[in-house]
Amino acid sequence: MGGGLFDRLRGANRRRIARRRLARAPESTPFGFRFNGLAAMQEGRFEPVETDLVRRLLERTDRFVNVGANTGYYCCFAQLAGVPTVALEPVPVNAEMLIANMRANGWGEHITLLPVAAGETPGFAEIYGVGTGSSLLPGWAGNPQSLAHTVPLVRLDDVVAPPAEGELLLVLMDVEGYEYFALRGARALLAAAPKPLWLVEIAAAGAGSAASAHVAETFALMAESGYAAAAVREGFDPVTEPVPGVTNYLFHDRRSPLASILPEGPRSQGEGAL
Repeated sequence: MGGGLFDRLRGANRRRIARRRLARAPESTPFGFRFNGLAAMQEGRFEPVETDLVRRLLERTDRFVNVGANTGYYCCFAQLAGVPTVALEPVPVNAEMLIANMRANGWGEHITLLPVAAGETPGFAEIYGVGTGSSLLPGWAGNPQSLAHTVPLVRLDDVVAPPAEGELLLVLMDVEGYEYFALRGARALLAAAPKPLWLVEIAAAGAGSAASAHVAETFALMAESGYAAAAVREGFDPVTEPVPGVTNYLFHDRRSPLASILPEGPRSQGEGAL
């Protein structure tokens, strides 16, 4: 079978899967909200350490920004906590599911959805894929060329106001390997005082997934901007570079001890349920 035909067949199959997912009704989760998305998200098995961390941080967060919001999993926790949210999600089927998830829970007043991708400069770019795992990097997660489509790019500095004095801004970024370029478009946010908290997915080679571009440069950019990093895993150990098996990192003002930032103790799934 020719490579071009195989690429088109893979693309057609992924479109069918995305359409089937979109047609499903949001279901009850262990967290007290209704949701349509990956089964692990619906069942409370998705990124357990990250989920617990985000839920606890949201208890004292004043504003939440979700860059690469996908179908709105983390946005649901923000809405449940009553935290004003800006969500960036450029993939149309994901944005549709995010909207459906918000409406299924009666939310909408405190979330702004921007159907755009974050980049270094404004403009347009090709994104590859439909649904979860879509990326601005060609070949990411096996996304075929036949799934390429054009999306608008914005700089985070142009759409997200820096934190006001005393305001805690939490930015969660999951942009499938494109984080270095998204962060380069957020230099004013990175330099803001007070500094936001950044929870960023960075998949280095050997992390068990497609590898992010410019991993070393990403850590260097955050360090140059005054941030220290912690691996998001049990213990939240400080790191200066990616570590095996970890794909999410918490970046915080290096002048603030990590212990003063991390919430204490695990949170049960049902806490905060409606």
